[in-house]
Amino acid sequence: MSTRSENTVTIDQPLEKVLEAYNNRDYWTYIAETLSPEPGEVNEFADGQVTLFELLPLDVLPEAVQSMVSQALKLKRVITIGELVDGAATLSYTADVKGTPVDFSGEMKATGEGDKTTIAYDNEVSVNIPFMGPAIEPKVGDALENLFQQEGDLTSKWIAENL
Repeated sequence: MSTRSENTVTIDQPLEKVLEAYNNRDYWTYIAETLSPEPGEVNEFADGQVTLFELLPLDVLPEAVQSMVSQALKLKRVITIGELVDGAATLSYTADVKGTPVDFSGEMKATGEGDKTTIAYDNEVSVNIPFMGPAIEPKVGDALENLFQQEGDLTSKWIAENL
């Protein structure tokens, strides 16, 4: 079983600059090191794809998840960056939380209007714990919404300082 969620993030930068950032290793290094209080790293960076190893401290996790783990979670996130076609780009991501029955994935559609970019997320969260999974999945979805908003804010800041 899994739970779907949708959320939208607005980045105060033009779409072309957002895509330029997404295709820049330095940007992803900044995201990996800054998004969470525990710095992560860029494991791989290739044309159109990045693999991040990130650490999620307990305090950013939903309470229901905090009670089940004793330390920061190790997250492997793979982002595939699509090309700009007809004023939009489609990206996708998969994420696996090491040593837990939690994973999530989704598609992101990036569109621009003037100096703003909108990223529409379509997420799927799976918590494979009998009886409890369906209750925890929406909470993980809420945490993802906050995480993606923070990533959008960091993206705007990085572009303003680097592009």
